[in-house]
Amino acid sequence: MGNEGSKLKGLIIDQNAVEVNDFWALYNAESPNTSNEEGVGHGQQLSIFKGEVLVKGQLWASIGPMERAIKNLMIYRHPYILKYTCTWEQSGQKHLATERVRPLNDVLSQQSDIQVCLGLRTILCSLIFLIEKALARHLNICTQSIYVTSKGSWCLAGFEYVWKAKELNKQLLDLAHSFRQPQAMDEANGAEALEQFAFATLCEQILNKVDAGAAVTPHVLEFREYCSTHLKHQNTEMRPKLSAVLLHPYFNHEFVLIHSFLFELPLKSVQERQQFFSSLIERLRCFDEQVVASQLASDLLSRMVLLDPTAQQCVTPFVLRTKTDQGATAIFSPQTYVEYVLPHILKMFRLRDAQMRLILLDYFMEYVRLLSDEQLQREILPHLQLGMSDTNDLLVAKTLRSLADLVPILGAAAVLGGDRRRCFSDGRPHAAVSSESSAPRSITPLMNASAADADDYMVSGSPLHVESNMAPIALRLSPDGGEDDKSLTTLSEKPLEQSQSSAPDSNSELVDLTLVSDGKTQAEDDEEAAWSDWDNADELQRLHVKQLTIDELNLIETTSSSSTQATQPSLTDSFRTACSQVSTAATKSIPPPPSLRKPIDDLSVLDIQVQPSTLSKVAGTAEFDFFKDMEPVIETKPAASRETEVVHVDASRFATAADHDTDLDAHQGWGLDEDDDADDVIWGDSALTTSVS
Repeated sequence: MGNEGSKLKGLIIDQNAVEVNDFWALYNAESPNTSNEEGVGHGQQLSIFKGEVLVKGQLWASIGPMERAIKNLMIYRHPYILKYTCTWEQSGQKHLATERVRPLNDVLSQQSDIQVCLGLRTILCSLIFLIEKALARHLNICTQSIYVTSKGSWCLAGFEYVWKAKELNKQLLDLAHSFRQPQAMDEANGAEALEQFAFATLCEQILNKVDAGAAVTPHVLEFREYCSTHLKHQNTEMRPKLSAVLLHPYFNHEFVLIHSFLFELPLKSVQERQQFFSSLIERLRCFDEQVVASQLASDLLSRMVLLDPTAQQCVTPFVLRTKTDQGATAIFSPQTYVEYVLPHILKMFRLRDAQMRLILLDYFMEYVRLLSDEQLQREILPHLQLGMSDTNDLLVAKTLRSLADLVPILGAAAVLGGDRRRCFSDGRPHAAVSSESSAPRSITPLMNASAADADDYMVSGSPLHVESNMAPIALRLSPDGGEDDKSLTTLSEKPLEQSQSSAPDSNSELVDLTLVSDGKTQAEDDEEAAWSDWDNADELQRLHVKQLTIDELNLIETTSSSSTQATQPSLTDSFRTACSQVSTAATKSIPPPPSLRKPIDDLSVLDIQVQPSTLSKVAGTAEFDFFKDMEPVIETKPAASRETEVVHVDASRFATAADHDTDLDAHQGWGLDEDDDADDVIWGDSALTTSVS
């Protein structure tokens, strides 16, 4: 009542009219949101009736048709009557704003038989309220007085023809005769039971337009006969009341009863609701899912249903899920779900109701996969971000989980926004890690495999499988590639056993010394001795882990045969020199006992950082260079003096160890005669001199 004369601010009215008659023109309009039903950011969909204030005719002498319709819509309020919003006068015209509707004649051809049944029942209920309870009379019941809402429900209009029952007389009927539908008027043109006759005519017209062959609604033929024989009876006293017509089987089959119960849910008791919801899903499975979704989707997702405890357990899980996810338990397929259910969910997401939002978040992953990326960014993500600012901890927690589900779909940049930078580095090994085995793998190359194949199976950085009885890996003893020679001896934790019974033959090119250890064969030792790719970093690491003692070095000298004494001393001394220099640094770097250690609070020591392959020098520790004596020093001389170049090559480096017996100091690396002015590169002492001219 208080909306009289109040105009909606910011109202946008379409230029083209939807319907035009003798009294007004109907337009679609949209206004800023004024209630929580539509949600923030979306306008309210309205219909605007524009009509003249004064209309010629004796019937409208006292009050015009627009004013009478506005007055009656403000008085008679019912869910099945056109919903009044507000009214105002502008430019000499009356403006009536109602809910968004369309004329029935425009959509009647698109209505199914079940929609027609529900629509006729809706009009019948509104007439029962208007005539039998409100004691009013509607003089023009026809298709022009019926509109269809955006939800698909029919509603009664034409209230410019509504008068109070005590005001109806013969004179008024005569004045309204020219405005009424001829087919809806009784021959007697009496005031008694004229609504029954008009409603029967309406039902016959609508049912004739619906294909009878495709009709699946039960009792439709019986209802047609009922309308012609009873509602149009010549004797007006024999015509039944409208409330008695509602008891006909055509308006009381299973689907209609479900629809009416959901509509009248606020009027039902708690026990009736529990009994109804416990068996609702099984009853709905008897009907086509397209019909159920088109007619009951809005009712099944209404606030009364979603907040009912029994419905939350017995109904909501089957409505908000699809058959793809839950097999035959759900009632809607993905196609039907997208067409009828998703629009209601998107509308509900705009509601600022905590309980409704919590229910939607519980089934978030059930329908988010059916939405496009554009819909997620425009209609879902802004409302989720709003939920993060709420004071309800449970709502915020479920919102964060839903946002996490959106990250794989939209990306973190779209979900979180703002400036993002890389804070964490990838600490995985650069080599490909095999997914077949989850156990830690060693960096030792595969046995019986080539060097080219070994690179594909290396796992750099994977944890080493350390065993207490594992023998140390052989050190690199010589800079000239001598570790590839099988004649060199690998070291073991256990002393070597002298397995040779006699001296080796002097004519043999290689002398094999077998290292006997627990659980190791000759073939395994040969493969370990053949590996030649250890770098300086690996050697220092192994020297820090296991120091060689002087006794093991002496044991190597005693077990060597007499034929190898010519070359072996030089190798042994070189190796002893390297070990003596490294042992000092290793001794200084021995960590204190665990009891004396202090906890490290620096996170940088736990971080995996990418550094160059060379070892950085530790403060206070000298780095030993194994290849220092390998650097040749070449002196140049004038071009005139370069007539003859003498190259001295130590043949003992390439001959069998038993062929030469020279001084031990002569084999310490690669020598250079500094006294010679010429460009003479001397390999060894003077075992073999070759002149190159």
